[in-house]
Amino acid sequence: MSSLFSFITPPNTEIEPMPAVSTAVVPHPADQPLTLASFAATAVPAIPHGAPSQEAVLDQIRARLTPFLPASSDSLPDANISFITAKEKPTGLGNHIGQERLSHFAFALKAGRLEAIIRFQLWAQTPNEADTAVDTLHAHLLDAKTGLLTPDPTSDMPAARFLRFAATQSPVGEHIESLSAWRRTAEYTLLYEYPYIDADDAQSLIAQIPIHTDPDELDSPDRETAVVTDKMVRWDQESAPALAIHTRQTVHHFSVLTFVPAAAPSGSVRLLRTYTDAINPPVVLPDLAQFVTAVTDPNTPTRNAQVTFATFNDFLAVITITNDPIELGDWDEDANLDSYEPGLLEFSTPISLPNATDRLILIYDPDSTNPKFDQTAVIYIQAG
Repeated sequence: MSSLFSFITPPNTEIEPMPAVSTAVVPHPADQPLTLASFAATAVPAIPHGAPSQEAVLDQIRARLTPFLPASSDSLPDANISFITAKEKPTGLGNHIGQERLSHFAFALKAGRLEAIIRFQLWAQTPNEADTAVDTLHAHLLDAKTGLLTPDPTSDMPAARFLRFAATQSPVGEHIESLSAWRRTAEYTLLYEYPYIDADDAQSLIAQIPIHTDPDELDSPDRETAVVTDKMVRWDQESAPALAIHTRQTVHHFSVLTFVPAAAPSGSVRLLRTYTDAINPPVVLPDLAQFVTAVTDPNTPTRNAQVTFATFNDFLAVITITNDPIELGDWDEDANLDSYEPGLLEFSTPISLPNATDRLILIYDPDSTNPKFDQTAVIYIQAG
């Protein structure tokens, strides 16, 4: 058989929005383009956070290819893989290839590429056995085309894959007298892509946008100031504004990014389902499960009810960590990037707000007129 062959991955199509990450491992067909949606089908974590070191990339390539080496023999040196050349290649503009959803928060999805020439070194007792070993290697690599062009969800870089893998040369066997053995090599060129999530040097997420209007002159007494918010708030030592959801929508979950480097804030957290013209005080329920059951009752839902978590830690206890941490800024000023844990508080039944007057409000330290953390910590909370 010929010792020279190549295969390349199909071209990527337009990048699709990223759905929620699944924990199931689903093989990606080699004849379909790899998109963000297919990344989501791999094992959690689907995509590493932060660019891996080049040493880690080389190790991963070697790990993907080592199973193709023949078994070792007591009388012969072990077969091995070595890199002849290796260089980084750009991937799009600034290595951006799209966006990735991390616990429903959007982060930059980037990818690095490594172009390399590798050498398989094989050993045998006779020249014919050396030739057979190389032919067998080629055959196994051809048979594994689908696997090489598809991410391996069990690896350290579960979204990485080969985009190009081509045999270039395989010189005739060489007799090594000192070992009384024959050596033959096979060289391949490859292009390896490894996606990763990146905070893009962001110091924080945008939770609100202040808007100033000066009717006549800058900083005039008539200046008007407004703050534009969406369905996300940030709580820290400076402020902890309530997250208020309204205007005829359904809330399925709260997504969070949490940074608590030491002691947790001591304040309580209250979840209130109410409406603007409520007269009576809300019904107090003992836990989240009973609260959700009451406000989502299909026949007689409670429109005015609340549940209070006695401490911030109690609130964190009902949140499920969904992925590896993401690094953002240096809020605690320790000269290291802060590690935020993504999490999800999924309601067993979505909470519906069918009327314009309905409200779902999450409040930190509800008895305070100026709520804020009493410990160094940050949490982003987003309703979805």
